[in-house]
Amino acid sequence: MAINYFDTVVLDCLDKIDGERTQSAVFHLLKGKKSSQTIQDAGLFQIAKYFGMASQCERGDIAASIHKLTEHSYIEAGKETGAFKVTARGVQELKQAFAERPWPEHCHGANYQTPAAILWKRLSLLVQVLSNKEHECSQYIPVTNDVQTLRWVKRFMRQKTDHKELSVKLHDMLSHYLNQLNGQQALIFVYSLTSFERIGSTNKQLADELNEDEWYVSIQFWGVLHYVIQSLPQCAHLILRELLSDLQAESALTQSARKTLELVQKGFPIERIAAIRNLKTATIEDHIVEISLHQPAFFIEQYISEEEQRMIAAFAKQHQTNKIKRIREGLQMRFSYFQIRLALAKTVKQV
Repeated sequence: MAINYFDTVVLDCLDKIDGERTQSAVFHLLKGKKSSQTIQDAGLFQIAKYFGMASQCERGDIAASIHKLTEHSYIEAGKETGAFKVTARGVQELKQAFAERPWPEHCHGANYQTPAAILWKRLSLLVQVLSNKEHECSQYIPVTNDVQTLRWVKRFMRQKTDHKELSVKLHDMLSHYLNQLNGQQALIFVYSLTSFERIGSTNKQLADELNEDEWYVSIQFWGVLHYVIQSLPQCAHLILRELLSDLQAESALTQSARKTLELVQKGFPIERIAAIRNLKTATIEDHIVEISLHQPAFFIEQYISEEEQRMIAAFAKQHQTNKIKRIREGLQMRFSYFQIRLALAKTVKQV
């Protein structure tokens, strides 16, 4: 059985992880699990762009993908841990697959997927409402039954007195952004919209029509919304700012880690933060590693010196490993697990 784009992404995750995590780590990443471990893995292995991009997937989907990749000899299980590693044949397949279907440049799950889902609900409903108003039609089924979205659009429409002008502005805004993207992305996005005359197409319908991979159609669709959100700081379209006025690009930090960050910024030591929050010291350390991964300016030298960071980074690079236990033992137990994780966090870049 031929592999699809979902399998390609699973293969890329396994390649980046390189046998240091099990297939469960890939499942949690694609699902978008908001745990410290998954968020740290996303940054440490430079696979944050995939975070939450397959929120509907089940463990069986990952298992089926692993089975296919194994049958094609693209991966093999390690003898000791059972964790999968990508073969030379698999690496070649990755190069070819991404050459044919590159991951959309602006698509980054950890940064944009949560606000993108909200933006799509609002935008698609607004387009439907305005289109039906234009044709004086009041009897139609809304594209979403999400109560918060329905309320938001209703409030938004009440604030606008000239709906024809609003339609023109919305059309101009969408045209502006879609013209910056490739033709297939623009087509997929437009035909996903529902108007007075036409019901929006599903990913499967578009994939069949375009003779394209269904999951890749979905990724290209979300790539459009991620691009729109990413361009917000330079945006000249007031209507987009209104659509996103109460949203921010999703912080990859868990809510609990954000609370810890507030206390760290006030100068509290780890033990004191643990006492204040009634959490284990190890949990606070998890939060600090999270923060260091996603806050480039975060100062970790209060926990480990620059010289010690270089020593750990050099060992990891020389031995081609991110395994904490191996690094700790190789450096004669000089550093704690927490210090090693912090040092590794500073050596990676979110991509």
